[in-house]
Amino acid sequence: MTATRSTTGRSSERERLLTRAIEAFEKLARLVDAEAGLILADRLLAMEPTREASYRLKIELLIGCGRRDQAMRTYEVCSNVLKKEFGVAVSPETRALSHAISSPDPRSVHLRSANGGATGQHHGSPSISVAEFVNLTGDGGDDYFAKGLVQDIATALTAVAEYVVLSGPLPRKKNVPGDEPKTPLRARYVLSGSIQRSGDDLRVNVLLVDVSGGHNVWAEKFDGHSENALRFQDRIAQAVVLAVILELQMTNWKVRDKSPPGSSEVRRLVNEALMKYFEMTRDSLLTAIELVEMALAIEPDNARAKRTLSVATTMALAFGALPSRREHVQRALDLAEAAVRAVPDDEIARVIFSFALLTDGRIDEAIIECRHAIGLNPSYPSARGDIAELYALRGQVNEALHEASEAIRLGAHDVIDFWRHHSMAVALFAGGKDRRALEVARKVVRTKPGFVRGALYWAAAAAATGNNEEASRAMHHCLSQLPHLNLGNVCPGFVPRYVKDHHHARFLEMLSRAGLPSA
Repeated sequence: MTATRSTTGRSSERERLLTRAIEAFEKLARLVDAEAGLILADRLLAMEPTREASYRLKIELLIGCGRRDQAMRTYEVCSNVLKKEFGVAVSPETRALSHAISSPDPRSVHLRSANGGATGQHHGSPSISVAEFVNLTGDGGDDYFAKGLVQDIATALTAVAEYVVLSGPLPRKKNVPGDEPKTPLRARYVLSGSIQRSGDDLRVNVLLVDVSGGHNVWAEKFDGHSENALRFQDRIAQAVVLAVILELQMTNWKVRDKSPPGSSEVRRLVNEALMKYFEMTRDSLLTAIELVEMALAIEPDNARAKRTLSVATTMALAFGALPSRREHVQRALDLAEAAVRAVPDDEIARVIFSFALLTDGRIDEAIIECRHAIGLNPSYPSARGDIAELYALRGQVNEALHEASEAIRLGAHDVIDFWRHHSMAVALFAGGKDRRALEVARKVVRTKPGFVRGALYWAAAAAATGNNEEASRAMHHCLSQLPHLNLGNVCPGFVPRYVKDHHHARFLEMLSRAGLPSA
């Protein structure tokens, strides 16, 4: 593991830091005034000149400033860059902005806030208000502890680019004659809590409420000692932020985690491992494995930890962070199967078991597990996205495309949306729809450049459509990250094998044309 980390660490770290920098700049650009936002948008384009979302941000800001000529020129630059670099047209979202540019009504475009909703609109979007924590025992010293804890939680949540954190009601703007009254921003979620003391013992109760839905999302209590108040404060703030982010992800997926969480320290380690897992770089996946190994050392029978270690191991194999060895595959299978036995109605465990079975080449058994998960929760996007890839590998193209489209709809552009598009690319390639497969594979690579499996389909689809220069460039991208890949170990081994021999043979032929070396 140390050797693998040394060869992948630097590139993974650069990828992670670039992603975080882009997220931070984009969030800030949507919160500051338009002129300052334009400076940040230009910096985003300097970092990633082919990123369509950055062009879209700049166009929105220019329209907001009334600089429509510059907005149209930016749109044309974006269109030309995407056509030259990837051979694709702009997305429907960007195309819609071109109509807004020529619209005489300035209200026809709404600059979107950092959490994905229009500025001033937070309905249904991940915006969070952190309320003051109540001191139930009345000890004046605990007021400072409560305020510090709230500040730590708000600061940590603010660092997560996907959320807008509101620390209190925003002031109303003065009305201009003829204007509609301005409504202050409201958060969809409210995080509140209380502090209790008994001697040197402290208890913190935390509650997350969905205001729009009128129901509790998550609640937990944390116990500690006042002689280590600052350390206790740091631990709670970290645990709360991790839990809130993961619970909101589950809420977005319409999933309730049925697996027992374990002790507070195990919960913290597993949640931290999941956050590293969702970064999905080779380095972050190895870190996730280390964290959840620590959790299992504390509670060897914890089903949630077993489930998490299984999926982190399987995903590390899929990203090339771990070598494709039998012991890794078998351990992922054993852990996932144990988690399913412990909680048979846990759809998350069923999908993770299915993923491990796919890695072992047991596609029919993997489909059974995915179908079971969909039976337990038809709205779970990961189950539908995974079964789409399984159907695609079995050559059931129409079924795969249907499930992939449903998964993309249900997932609402979450952090693993790229995998669902990858499932679609696998299906399209199997169906001989090579141009469409190339378009989707390009999108996968733009979203997750470190996902070499997706880049291999980019290379194969480019070769199949006769785009030889692009195919060569795609293969160079793959080999620059995983130089050991060749026609002898790529499939099966690194990429799951198509069930039908002619699909498998065609995939290898196109990879060979793209420049993948022989064994």
